Amino acid sequence: MVVYRRIEFARADWRSRLGGALALALGLGLAAALLLLSVGIALVLLPVVAIALLVGRWRWRKLVAEAEVRAKERDGRVIEIDYEVVDKEDDGGPGARRR
Repeated sequence: MVVYRRIEFARADWRSRLGGALALALGLGLAAALLLLSVGIALVLLPVVAIALLVGRWRWRKLVAEAEVRAKERDGRVIEIDYEVVDKEDDGGPGARRR
């Protein structure tokens, strides 16, 4: 036979009911205040973010246009260079071995 424990609560008097109602009202009030605060912050930040995005896009397009103009000015010229790897022994620098 399985026996479960039973939890029995005493009948609530008017003080405990009043405390429960006050706790519920306080919780709902705090939730509403946080919701109102978050909506207010969103209303302030959304235009700021939108303006920042518009300015950023404008600056990006300006940079791309300048880069295209510079690329056209070069006429596709490429500067080529030959690189040569030099050993530390041969360069005569601070790490070179003395003979």
